[in-house]
Amino acid sequence: MPIWMKLMWAAMLGLMIWRMWPAAKHWMENGPKGSQKEWLNASMLLGGVVLFVGLLIASVRM
Repeated sequence: MPIWMKLMWAAMLGLMIWRMWPAAKHWMENGPKGSQKEWLNASMLLGGVVLFVGLLIASVRM
């Protein structure tokens, strides 16, 4: 990939982050807060996905 294309991608990503920062800050301050039960549920689901992907990788390598 040419250097000018890398610079354009970096500029676009920087612009996106700069434009989205106020909205993300507002969401973090005023968004809904999760309970301990909700966080446990989310972490168990993510753990299940990680284990499933690990199982798929292990089955392909055999």
